Amino acid sequence: MKKIMIMHPCIVTRHGLQQLFMRKLPDAEIIPAHSIYDLLFNDDLSDVDLIVSELYGLNENITTGVKLLSFVQSIRHDRPLLIMTDEPGNQVLDCLEYLPGASCIALSEDINQLIIQIDRVLADNIVISLSLSNKQRMNLSNSDALPFSRSEIQVYTLLQKGFSITQIAKKISRSVKTVSAHKRNMMGKLGIKSEVELYACFNQ
Repeated sequence: MKKIMIMHPCIVTRHGLQQLFMRKLPDAEIIPAHSIYDLLFNDDLSDVDLIVSELYGLNENITTGVKLLSFVQSIRHDRPLLIMTDEPGNQVLDCLEYLPGASCIALSEDINQLIIQIDRVLADNIVISLSLSNKQRMNLSNSDALPFSRSEIQVYTLLQKGFSITQIAKKISRSVKTVSAHKRNMMGKLGIKSEVELYACFNQ
């Protein structure tokens, strides 16, 4: 990654994130911002490889911040967005429904877990911190979950590795409609209702 834009309204947190990403990617250009409006009107926006952001900036509340981030993502054609937040988990999960494909890491994570999750994001995976949700997550080994079919396990594994529905359809020689149906069936068997929750399952 050549350019990373880091936005957080707290200068101390922003500086800490800048230091962390500079250690991870010493050759990357780090562009700091204190407001989501700064992201939106930055001349480098279309060239930024990764945006790291809180859900709100110095001049925005969460509702406005999420709307602006959604618009930012539409301009960037859904290139990687990492939300790093200390907001309550349920509120964050609700917000992520409007930011499909975004990763989200809780700033309260243990530092070792935080670094592991950031590494996964930098490797082009979608990551959702389990600590953001108060709901108990289930995985394939959960005895209470209904059994997955062989095809569903194949789709689950590829989704977990970061492949899109279209990529999976090509990879397993099935239609996009069939792969989408497998995903819906899996979500039903796991008792979850959103893609955000599904990605949280992946990160257990």
